[in-house]
Amino acid sequence: MAQDTTVTDVGVAAGGLGTAIAAATVQFNKAAVMPGLISMVAAPPGTNTVKFPVYTKHDPTHADHGVDEQASGAEETVANLTNIETTAISCEVLRRAIRAEISDLSAHGNDDALLINAAAQLGNDVARKFDVELLDLMDNFSNGVGQDDALTFLLFSDAIATLEANDAARPYNAVLHPLQVYGSYGLGQEFSNLATPAFTGSGSFAGQASDSIKNQFQTAGLVTNIAGVGIYTTTAVLTGATGRKEGGMFSRGAIGCGYLDFGGGNFIQMASEREEAYAKTTLVANAYYAGAELVDVWGVEVDTEVS
Repeated sequence: MAQDTTVTDVGVAAGGLGTAIAAATVQFNKAAVMPGLISMVAAPPGTNTVKFPVYTKHDPTHADHGVDEQASGAEETVANLTNIETTAISCEVLRRAIRAEISDLSAHGNDDALLINAAAQLGNDVARKFDVELLDLMDNFSNGVGQDDALTFLLFSDAIATLEANDAARPYNAVLHPLQVYGSYGLGQEFSNLATPAFTGSGSFAGQASDSIKNQFQTAGLVTNIAGVGIYTTTAVLTGATGRKEGGMFSRGAIGCGYLDFGGGNFIQMASEREEAYAKTTLVANAYYAGAELVDVWGVEVDTEVS
């Protein structure tokens, strides 16, 4: 039976009903990738809006408003006047929520800690929704690389170059679809022993990637850092045109998020209530947050072919 809006009774939660079973297998989504990579600010008590002040970038070489280069013996010349302009990016914190209604008989009859596992799955749902929403913002970046190309190291470097050219603050992180890293059109092909990857043309390293990166990929099964950029994968990135995925590379200051802090920086709240008349327990997962793009040129969309 697929996910729907019905109450979780013995007809729905039948996997561990009335039998001796092994440990439960809960199918979680990969989640909570984004919170540690962006600017997270808790809304203070008494407000539900977080404002991010963004300062306009200066041109120090501007003849009238930049740094004045004064002649010898003329240090008393009045310095150029410039303004300090800021723009407020507001994030109105709003609720996201999902619930499950667990009947007493299903909770009692399933010997797999149904209530505990259900609560964990609801929390995971909210965390996944957070990633989806924040990753969607990368589609708004005005700069991008890829389109109909496979993800090569040279393309990856183009994204870094774009951030560097716009003075984006380090560190940088890339959040990509697994196929953009491990697939036959992904970065993984660059670190293989093959001179020619599965996609058209030769790889940037022509099969001669450094031993350290090869070892990371071939023994650990992943690469955590390339050219100083942290690598993260999730299927929560956008799907582009046919055969493409839309990941991104960005500085922490590119995206901001305001949230309600339920303690220790946690933006997810779990709650339960009894409905005795219906002999059931309602579990609710709440999250209050809102994300926004802060500095457009501090992010680059990585839109590449995966099949």
